Amino acid sequence: MRISATDNALEMVRRVREEGRENLIMVLGSGCCDSTAPFLYDNYLPEPDSVPIGAIDGVEVLAPGWLAKLYTGAEDELIVDVDEGVVNDSFSLESEFDARFTLRVPPRPEQR
Repeated sequence: MRISATDNALEMVRRVREEGRENLIMVLGSGCCDSTAPFLYDNYLPEPDSVPIGAIDGVEVLAPGWLAKLYTGAEDELIVDVDEGVVNDSFSLESEFDARFTLRVPPRPEQR
């Protein structure tokens, strides 16, 4: 599995960091209502079955073992993006800016 981010998502990570947040970590699939949505936390203790799947602007990205198993091929890519101007009640740090990280899955070559 590969993880990447859009320019807007990278900028949001930088914006959160500039607000003084330290020890950032992004976790996929930790929300009770948002399933596999990316969550950006600081000083977070990961779940025991968390698997590192990459980094975004120096921020480690973790996925639960069950999710990582779904995307085992080298061609499997997940893209972190951000929706801005949304009202939300997430614990993820970008919510302070009325934004919400989302996952995008690019179409596979056979689906294009």
